[in-house]
Amino acid sequence: MMSTYNMVKQEFIKKWITTLHMLDCSVEHPLNVTERKNAIKLSSDIAMAAARSGSTVWSRALISRSGNKTANKPVARRILKKARNRLKNRCLTLRRNGNFTAKSGVRKRTELLKSLVPGGELIKNKDYLIRETLDYIVYLRAQVDVMRTVAAVDSVTGNLTNDNK
Repeated sequence: MMSTYNMVKQEFIKKWITTLHMLDCSVEHPLNVTERKNAIKLSSDIAMAAARSGSTVWSRALISRSGNKTANKPVARRILKKARNRLKNRCLTLRRNGNFTAKSGVRKRTELLKSLVPGGELIKNKDYLIRETLDYIVYLRAQVDVMRTVAAVDSVTGNLTNDNK
């Protein structure tokens, strides 16, 4: 399991470096702090989705959301085309079993989960929603771990640079 997780992180790092370069090349003027933060978040989301190759609803939703903000529109279009085809095939109607109280609690939790996972509102099957959510969590964890590592390295190198001045 850990080697798979390390592979996820490595793939995310490769994609993130690529998207950072793409965004950096597309910027015509220096960015302020807020613009820089938004560009880093956007490139990180695109990298996370690209590392998943658009094979999940959440990854296609992230790319769809960023479609207007990125120069990588051909990739976004290709992934979104796959999304439409997969959603047609995978969306199933919910079965209505169990008592009313349990259904109400499950329904509320399901709606909350759908709101947390990108593209979750498009998923009708509960089992599929849980699989998508678990997959999304793995990729979010990898994203956070990589960003923490980058921040720690930046902090150390920043301190070294400041000490040499």
